[in-house]
Amino acid sequence: MKNKIDTNNKSNFCVERWVKKALCGGVALGLAMTMGATSVIAEVGGERSQGFGHMTPFSRVAKLPVVKVRGQIDYKATYNKARAASVAIATYVARMKEADMLGVDVIKGIDWKLGGTSKECLDTRVCTDDEIVHNVMQIPSPDPIDPNDATYVATGVVTPANTKKGNVIEFCNGKYAGMAMGVEPIIDGRTIANGYAHAPALPCEVSVWNDDQHIYVDMLDPSAIFTLFFSDVLFSADMQDPVFAEAMNAMPPQVKAEIVAIIYAALSEFDSDMKVMDQKIGPAYQSIEDIIKVVDDSPLDSPYLHMTYTKQDGGVFTETESKKVAQTIIDTMSIHGNADAGTHPTVINADGDTLDSILSPKSSWRSARTAPITIPGKNHIIEACSPKYAKMAMGTGLHHVNALPCEITVKIIDGGNKLIISYLDPAFMLGAMFADISEEDKARFGAIPGLINADLQKIVTAALDVNLGITLNAPERKVINMLP
Repeated sequence: MKNKIDTNNKSNFCVERWVKKALCGGVALGLAMTMGATSVIAEVGGERSQGFGHMTPFSRVAKLPVVKVRGQIDYKATYNKARAASVAIATYVARMKEADMLGVDVIKGIDWKLGGTSKECLDTRVCTDDEIVHNVMQIPSPDPIDPNDATYVATGVVTPANTKKGNVIEFCNGKYAGMAMGVEPIIDGRTIANGYAHAPALPCEVSVWNDDQHIYVDMLDPSAIFTLFFSDVLFSADMQDPVFAEAMNAMPPQVKAEIVAIIYAALSEFDSDMKVMDQKIGPAYQSIEDIIKVVDDSPLDSPYLHMTYTKQDGGVFTETESKKVAQTIIDTMSIHGNADAGTHPTVINADGDTLDSILSPKSSWRSARTAPITIPGKNHIIEACSPKYAKMAMGTGLHHVNALPCEITVKIIDGGNKLIISYLDPAFMLGAMFADISEEDKARFGAIPGLINADLQKIVTAALDVNLGITLNAPERKVINMLP
C-alpha cells in the first residue's frame, strides 16, 4: 500500500501502521460478511447461521488515558479532554481532504464531511472553530462529571453544570450515502430498492466519552447497521447474485475502515498514548436467526415507521416544500441551544391548548440542529432529542450514546405526488441496540418507546397541520417488508 505519509516522522509512521491495520481489518470483515450473508441467504435447507459470526452494533476503536494529578483522576480535566478529543476528530473531518492526507489507496470514496456544517464549510473546508464545536452533539446522561462536586456530595443531585454528556460526531460521505439510499449503483448500474426508506439509519456516528478508567472512542459498526437496518436488502433477491452480494457486503467494512483511519489520524497528534482497538461492544448477534427475531419482535416488524402525505388540492410537492416541511418540524419542536428550547407554544385546537399539553410530561423535546441534514436522494434528516429520555437511555451505559438522537426524515416520492416522513421506531431501537441492558432496565423502559413514538408524531402533526401552511390529507402508513 502506498500512502502519502512521511514515514520519517515517528507520529506519522504510527498513523500509517494504524491505517493499514484499519484497512486490513476491514477487508477481513468484508470477506466474513460476504461468506456469511450470501451462504445464509442462498441456502434453502440446513444450518442458516453457518458462517455468520459474532456481530455487535457498536465497536470500540480507541481509548485514551484519563487525566491524573498525583495519581488521582482529575474528573473535570478528563471530561474536558474527552470533549477536546471529539472536537479534534470533528476538526479533521471538517477541514481535511482524507485522500490528500492519507493517500488514495486508503480512502476509496468521496471525502468525508462533518454532519451539520454549512455549505461553505462542506465545499471549501474553510470551517470556523465555532461551527465545528457546535456540530459535535452532546447527549446528556444522569451521571455527574465530578462525583466529588460539593453540591452532588451534599444533595445527590446532578446539576446542569455537573451533567456528564457523551460527544457524538456524525460522518457523512456522498458516495456511500448515495449507495445506501439507492441513488448510486452498488455495481454495474444496479441500486438497492427503496433506498430512501433507510434514511433514518444515517449518518455514520462516532462518540467520545469517559468514565473514571478511560476515555473511549466508539462507533456504530457499519456491518451491523447494514444487517439490522437494511434487512430487506440482506434478504432480497439481489443478494442471491454472488456478484451483487459481494459488492454490497464490501461497502460496510470499507466504510468502517475509512472512518477508523480518520480517527487514528486525527488523534495521533492529540494523544500519543492513544490505544488502538477493535472491540465489539453492546448486544451480541450470533446468527441470522437473531437478526430475524429482533426485527420480527418489534411492533412494526421494522426499524422504521413510514407515513405518506398527499396534498388536498392534488398537487405535487416541490423540493422547496420538502425542505420547508423538515424545517417546520424543527421549528415546531424547538431548537437546542435557544432560550426556549423544549417549549412548544403551538396552539393545536380551538380551545387554545398548546402542543406541550399533549406531549409526555417533562419530555422537553428539541432538535439537536438548527436545520436538517440533507443526504443524497434529497432526504432531509431531523434529529430529535428529549433530555429526559436521553438521560434514561444513557443511564444504561454511555456506550449506547451512538444510538441517539431520535431520527425523522422527510422526502418526496412517487414523482412528487407523495411526501414520506419516516421515523426510527423507538421500540425497535430498544430491542436491537439496547438488548444488552438489564432485565430491570427493560421492565423500567416498557412504556417509554410508545411515549417517544407518540410524542414525535404529535410534534410532526402539529407542524404540518398548524405551522406549515400547506393543506394535507390524513397520512397513510407505507409498509416496506423487512423480512424474508
